[in-house]
Amino acid sequence: MTVTLILITLYALSIALFCFATRRLPILSQDALHRVSSLDGLRGVLATAVIVHHFIVSYYWHVNGVWETTDSRVLNNMGTVPVSLFFMITGYLFTAKIYRSEPKWGQILSSRIRRIFPMYLFSVALITAIALHQSAGISAPVMDTIKSLGRWVILIGSPINGFPDTVRINASVQWTLLYEAVFYLSLPVLYCLLRRKLPGMAVVVALIVLACLWGEYHHHFHNRFIKLFAVGIAVAVFEDRMRQWKIDFSGVRCTLVAVAILLICMKLKSYSTLQMLILGVPFALFVLGNSLHGVLEIRGLKILGEASFSIYLLHGIVIYSVFSLLDAYDFATPDPLSYSLYLPLIILLTSSISVATYWCIEHPFLRKASPSAKATLPNA
Repeated sequence: MTVTLILITLYALSIALFCFATRRLPILSQDALHRVSSLDGLRGVLATAVIVHHFIVSYYWHVNGVWETTDSRVLNNMGTVPVSLFFMITGYLFTAKIYRSEPKWGQILSSRIRRIFPMYLFSVALITAIALHQSAGISAPVMDTIKSLGRWVILIGSPINGFPDTVRINASVQWTLLYEAVFYLSLPVLYCLLRRKLPGMAVVVALIVLACLWGEYHHHFHNRFIKLFAVGIAVAVFEDRMRQWKIDFSGVRCTLVAVAILLICMKLKSYSTLQMLILGVPFALFVLGNSLHGVLEIRGLKILGEASFSIYLLHGIVIYSVFSLLDAYDFATPDPLSYSLYLPLIILLTSSISVATYWCIEHPFLRKASPSAKATLPNA
């Protein structure tokens, strides 16, 4: 419990320091600056919370040689709850897009490619470079390496050049992108169900691509995560009806409800059905305008929200580089309390690098997207 409290305290202090340091810096895009949405700040909190989870998991991996969850449900759920809410955000945003207007399927496809692959492929390049460095004495067959890279391109981690710990370099975060890819490919079918219209070509193309990928994907796909997207879908479908309720969604009572449920979820079993479903309550409140009494509107959190995709992809690489490449900590004499003191370094370093990669890699591609696609990209 002591380690958990120290990590949470250091996490909060690190985020506060980042927000203070960036409060006057012109590193927030004009779209995000003028957009009123609790989801922006929420994404910043979620992405950085995952850092804490993988930070402590990495510690026990170095000590015990096993990559697994810890004995602390709170620390485990600092990975689980953010991923769950990220899936809900995706389900909500894209259901709203196809439910309230006639979608342009080509633009949606283009927006997803521009949003995901430039930054993702950059992270894969870093992973490849590190794996090749760590396996310098190994000469795996070239075709095996090419096949491994191909699997990374389709969002499945695989050893590169025979290096068995390749997926540990980025904490294997690409697994969530696989579920998002399946959801995007399911959008034409979802459109049929919600709008009772058949976008023939979109359905055919989506099903063909999904069929081609399913030979690899089905080994990694678990149906339980569908519930999280379903919650986001339900919020999008019933949003207008909920807004007609005579409830002050931004008020203190709703804030207390959101906080209480989030705290409860931090003590529940990770990815349990109960946790997945009740998380929908605070998520719906955030969509309906609750910002936790202004916390999610803090400029620094919105900056982290814009860079959240980079943070998510890069934090594992930063953790691995600091502790496995640079040997910044002596795991021969492990002490979780002294190790915890490195958390602010990891959070601030990851956040700073991610803001830079957002502007240098992500933003140029987002800027090229069409206006209608660009409106959703920063939130997705």
